[in-house]
Amino acid sequence: MNHFKPDITQMISPFLLLFIIHATQIGEGILSFERQIASIAGYDSWISIILTGVLTTFIVVIIWKIVGEEQTDFMAIHQYIFGNILGRLLTFLFSLYLFAVSMIVLVSYIEIIQIWFFPEMSIHFFMFILLMLVLYISLGGFRIVAGFAFFSVFVTGFLAIFKYKAFTDGHFNNLLPVFNTPPKDIILAMEPMSFSLLGIELILIYAPFIHRFQSGLKWAVSSNIFTTFVYFFSAIAIFMYYNEQQIQTISWPTLQLWKVINFPIIERFEYVGISLHLIAIIATSCLYFWASMQCFYRLTSFSFRKISIFCALIGISSVHFIHNFLIIEKITLTLSRIGMILLFVYFPLLYVCHKIASGVKKKHANK
Repeated sequence: MNHFKPDITQMISPFLLLFIIHATQIGEGILSFERQIASIAGYDSWISIILTGVLTTFIVVIIWKIVGEEQTDFMAIHQYIFGNILGRLLTFLFSLYLFAVSMIVLVSYIEIIQIWFFPEMSIHFFMFILLMLVLYISLGGFRIVAGFAFFSVFVTGFLAIFKYKAFTDGHFNNLLPVFNTPPKDIILAMEPMSFSLLGIELILIYAPFIHRFQSGLKWAVSSNIFTTFVYFFSAIAIFMYYNEQQIQTISWPTLQLWKVINFPIIERFEYVGISLHLIAIIATSCLYFWASMQCFYRLTSFSFRKISIFCALIGISSVHFIHNFLIIEKITLTLSRIGMILLFVYFPLLYVCHKIASGVKKKHANK
């Protein structure tokens, strides 16, 4: 198998997986996911969050087994199993998916900026500013991207404190009766929830950049469990504060909750929350953008810098085709389904194929 070995100066400690994975999973979705899952499974959708967390933790373990002791990456695994041509094609398709997620994260945040701050401002202007920032951080290398992700976790942790309002003014009776939703709806609600917990698939790309990768499994599992708890905590807070009829009419329940928080020197706290949440959005987009560019870089003979600049220009141009909230919702739903198929269907199959390919090649080698 053709292994990619980065320089030791580009590698990071496995402990940082605790922050990188969490930063990847906490993006724009934390502001709106409650409405999406509640529209399917009602207020029993907190069960969907737990089930999704359990399944994604299982997928993290599978990813560790796929990477193995060799600490290989996604492209090498594809070529090892499917050959050079088909393997490169599958990696290219995966790269397009990562790039699309990186862009939709930015576009979703820009929509919030337009609605809450500058309704007349051009989406192209916002996209240019945010993508230049993403590009600048990504070109700094994986260590810089990981460092920014590390910092973003503390910002989102600080913002989570201000959901206290839901527990002081909310009604626990909103959550009752429990288990009043058909199991089918609870399972269906796992689809939009899966999009919020995406990010673990990037491990297959940056695995070679983790020093002593195998020792990082406990940190990756801990990070995924912690993210699941954050989404569970957020859902319970929002469900207590809004009834089921109200939440269906609110696009971003968290921002509406922040809107009622008042301090002597801050009258509109949601402005502070939206502004600080930019750090989390940039961290998520950077990780996906860097991973996508890393795949393209491995597939071509062009430099990482040239590919990144070219794709950034494509990203800026792509917003021309995104006109309204409904298009963003459709794109997000499509990416959510692709991500769910990758996590719960493709990766387990990839693990089985990897075991079969390894067994066959070892058998031929021993003859």
